[in-house]
Amino acid sequence: MRKSIVVWLFLLILLPVIPAEAEGIREVRTYLYREYTDCVFLVSWENREQEAAVELTSSDGTVIVADASNAVFGEGNVSVTVENAQSGYWTVRLTGESLGAVSVSGGSRTSGAVRYNAVQSFDVDISGGYVHFKWNVLSEQDTVNVNISAWQGEESDYGSRTVWSDYSADRNGEASVSADDLATGLYHFSIQVYDGTGQYTLSTEEALYVAQSNAPARIEGIRSGSIDGELYITWDAWGAGNYVVTLYDYDTLSVIKSESVATNFYVPLLEDGRDRIKYSVAIRDGNAWGKFDVFPLVCSTPAGSVVFPDVSVTKESAVAVRIDCPAGSSAGVYLDGKLLLADAGTGDYDLNLSEGEHQIVGYIEDENGNMKTFSKAMSVDRTPPAVTLTGSDYIRTKEVSLTISGSTEPNAIVAVNGVEQELGTGRFTAKLTLEEGVNPITVTAYDQAGNKSVRTITAELDTGFGSWTRWILPGILSVILVMWYAFLNKKAGNKGGR
Repeated sequence: MRKSIVVWLFLLILLPVIPAEAEGIREVRTYLYREYTDCVFLVSWENREQEAAVELTSSDGTVIVADASNAVFGEGNVSVTVENAQSGYWTVRLTGESLGAVSVSGGSRTSGAVRYNAVQSFDVDISGGYVHFKWNVLSEQDTVNVNISAWQGEESDYGSRTVWSDYSADRNGEASVSADDLATGLYHFSIQVYDGTGQYTLSTEEALYVAQSNAPARIEGIRSGSIDGELYITWDAWGAGNYVVTLYDYDTLSVIKSESVATNFYVPLLEDGRDRIKYSVAIRDGNAWGKFDVFPLVCSTPAGSVVFPDVSVTKESAVAVRIDCPAGSSAGVYLDGKLLLADAGTGDYDLNLSEGEHQIVGYIEDENGNMKTFSKAMSVDRTPPAVTLTGSDYIRTKEVSLTISGSTEPNAIVAVNGVEQELGTGRFTAKLTLEEGVNPITVTAYDQAGNKSVRTITAELDTGFGSWTRWILPGILSVILVMWYAFLNKKAGNKGGR
C-alpha cells in the first residue's frame, strides 16, 4: 500500500460551534423555572458502581462544588443543597469514567419529588428522515412542561439547542422533528420536565447519527495515523475543498471539537493524557454537512527498527538494510521519495543504488496506522579521484630535494611514495630527497568511498660529479686491473726461471 510520508501543517480555523471537552467529563443543563431559597439538586448516573465528582454552575456563573459541606453522596448519586438558587439554566458537570445516562432533578428541599427523577424513561429513535422522541413522566399532573434539547459537545449557547418544546405536553407522550432541522452529525439528547413541583432532566448516553436529506455523499479514501508521534488525517480531495473534521471522545462520542479545513490534510492535536479519539470528515456545501462515518485514531509508538550501514559514502552498488519488525506490524523503505520495499517483515534486504546522492527512509507501521521512520543520506561513488600535478611526468634536476604539488578532490587521502599528506581542500605539497640518478615517485589518492587513483613520475638527479665518475672511474679501475694482471704474470715468470 502506497503511503505518503510528507507531513504538511496547515492553518486550522476553529468553528464557533463546539468547545473542547475534557476526557471523562459529562455536562447536563437543567432549567429552574423559578427561584428557590432552599433548592436541592439530585444528580444520578446509570452505572452506579462508578464514582463521579460533581459541580454546578448557576445561571449567573457561580460555581458550586459538591462536597461534604453541602452534599450527601450515595451509590451512583449525590444530593446537593443550594441556598438561594436563581431561575434560569444551570449546568451540572460530572467528572468520571463510563457513567452512563445522567439524570438531574431540582426543586424545594421540602418537596419529596426532587428526591427522585420523575422522568421514568426517555427514548430517541431516528427513522424516515425524522427524529422521534418518547417519554414517560411520573406526575400527578396530566400535562407537564417539556423541553427537548440536542447537543454535540459540552453544553453551550452554540453546542446545545432546543429542538422541541410544549408547555402543556402529555406526561406520557411522544413527538417528532425533521432530521433536516439539525446539521448532519452525532447528537446527544436530553429532556427537561417541569410539573409545577420540581424540574427533572434525563440525558441520553449514546450519540445518535442524524443525516439531513440533502446531505452530500460521504468522502472516500479516509486514512489516519501518526508519523514519529505527529498525528494526521487525510482523505481524497472532493469538490470545492470545504471540509469539516470533527473529533470525538473515544468512549462516549461526545464532540471534542469541530474544525473547518480547506485542504484534504488535517493534524489533530490531542490534550495531555489523551492517546485515542474518534473522528469524522465531511464535506461542507453551504450550510449542509455531508454524510460521514466515524473512525478510531489511536496514537502509539511502533516497536522495531530499520538499520542502515554506518557509512555515508560507498562504492558498492548494493546496500544492506536490516529490518526488525514485530508481529502485527509491517515495514517498508522509500528511496528518493519512491516506495522501494513494502509490507516487509524481519530480515536482511539489499537496496541497489545508482551512482550519486540518495535519501533513504525506512519505516515501521503498527496496526493502528502509526509510523516510526528511520532516515539515511547515502552517496554512491564509483569514480576514482582525479589527481593533477603541477609539473611534468619527467623531471631532471641538479637539486638533491624536490617539491611535488598538485590537487585532487576535497577530503581525499593523498600519499606520496607511501607517506600520507595533510589534506583538506584537495591541494597537497610534498618535499622529497633525491638520490643520484633516476628516482621513481608514486602519488596515490583515495576518496571516501575507497576508490584509488595512481600517478607515477620520474625525477633524475644529475649533480655533475655523478657524470664524471660515470666515465672516468671505470677507466681508472680498468688500468689498475691491467697493471695488477701484468704484475702477477711477471712475478710468475720470475719463479719459473730459477
